[in-house]
Amino acid sequence: MGKQSKTLQLMAVKLGLNDEDKVLSKAAEFERLLQMKSTANTITDTAKAVICLDLAASFFKFDLDLKTAIKCSGLKSPSYTNSKKIVENLLELNTDRLTVPGLCLMLQCNVQELAERILEEYRRTAKIELDMSLPQYVCMAVHQACRISKVKVPKSKLVDKSQLKPGQWGKLDMEWTKFTDKKFAVAKKKRGKSAKTDVIEQEDKMDVDGEVIKKDEQITEPQIEPYEDWKQRILEAAYKELRKQNKNLDKQHKNLDEQHKNSDKHNENQSKQTNKQMVISFSPRRSPRKTPQKYEPYKSPVKNTPVKAVRLLFNL
Repeated sequence: MGKQSKTLQLMAVKLGLNDEDKVLSKAAEFERLLQMKSTANTITDTAKAVICLDLAASFFKFDLDLKTAIKCSGLKSPSYTNSKKIVENLLELNTDRLTVPGLCLMLQCNVQELAERILEEYRRTAKIELDMSLPQYVCMAVHQACRISKVKVPKSKLVDKSQLKPGQWGKLDMEWTKFTDKKFAVAKKKRGKSAKTDVIEQEDKMDVDGEVIKKDEQITEPQIEPYEDWKQRILEAAYKELRKQNKNLDKQHKNLDEQHKNSDKHNENQSKQTNKQMVISFSPRRSPRKTPQKYEPYKSPVKNTPVKAVRLLFNL
């Protein structure tokens, strides 16, 4: 049995594989092969050990608790699945690996050569080393090749084969579109020009009644208008425009006059109403003090009864 790392031995104990010598030796072999691949540096050592044990167990058809493996790796379920696919591709364990020729054959599109050039150019210009055999890169290269060549393919199939979510596909599509437009726009323009020149050459030589008519002979010189005719035409157009403007000004003046007349009438009516109100408000009023009273204040009423006698207060 080859030498095993401490991380691999510890993960084997947690997964219950410490007694399986075949599985441990195969996992150690996978781990040594991964150390030679610089692309696998993005995966942690713990996750590498767990994934190697998982692949070794599946290689010998040994049952492994996937939930425990994901928990021990320190990754979430989607990240664990993606990392496992990367390791499978690096170790060339996945026999059903997606390739550009296979995908082009599946989609029935003849863009294999352009897709492979796009894939190679992207790998060459990438800042970090990438595994271009991953399905998302293969699908994106074919997609961009079809876009440049104007070949229609079902996008849903490409997204499904890429094993990406729609949001992830959209971000990768934006990045690759900028890249392909920058690197392959010249080739696209050249193809467009060559196609146009072919059509022009075919139109230049047209057989009519057995005679070849050249394009140069069909071109006629443009007719030049005499100066006097041009001058008269320009002046007539200017006079028409001036007449229209004068008519519009007359209409505007009439509308303004009518508005002034209406406003004067309205002001007169308002002044009449205000004068009436002022007359009514300044009419004389009688004072309430001049109204006749039945009795004067602080005086008792006088009865019209005759005085019979007077009583003296002292003796005469």
